[in-house]
Amino acid sequence: MREKKPAGRGSMTVPDANIIATSIRTTRRRKGMTLAELAERTELDKGYLSRVERGQKSPSVGTLLKIAEALGVPVGHLFGENTDAESIIIIRRDEHVDISDDSSMGPGAALKAILPAGDHRRLSVFLLEPGDGRHTQNADHPGDEFLYVMEGAMEVVFPDRIVSLETGDAVHFDGHLRHQLRRVGTGKCLAMLIVAQDLPTRSGEEG
Repeated sequence: MREKKPAGRGSMTVPDANIIATSIRTTRRRKGMTLAELAERTELDKGYLSRVERGQKSPSVGTLLKIAEALGVPVGHLFGENTDAESIIIIRRDEHVDISDDSSMGPGAALKAILPAGDHRRLSVFLLEPGDGRHTQNADHPGDEFLYVMEGAMEVVFPDRIVSLETGDAVHFDGHLRHQLRRVGTGKCLAMLIVAQDLPTRSGEEG
């Protein structure tokens, strides 16, 4: 069977402003570039670029070409049509980082970093095996936290309640909430922990 080719590629059309807004903003942040730096490189008004990134302005093809050049990506990347080397990250099993020696871990607990967050990446992903004690997390980060139980049972202890989770259950909560994680029973418990933190900004720049 012959692969079908997308129609309409002969001429470039500008997609909805909301579609490219996220692509521009995400790419700029991943490149570690401030809005002011993008404005300087493109010779476009910073306020205008801010509105483009919020989906309030629909840029012309010429503007998109300038932005793509300044960001060092093909213009198709801003349409979501192709990727650069930094857009897709593959982590093999032997690349997991064991951080079980963390002093905050309880006895018998294990924690492996699958994807640590960075200046240009807001997600961190961990594999967690709660031990007999409690694994205490310092709740001092903005953003979100998501916990999915892959095997066994565990509890998430908040200041005013306890959430019980079994295999296949998940919980999402604000990262600033103080909480403790503990295994229920003596069987193995394995969970995936995803933390989404706000990306840092420089010199008071807009995010």
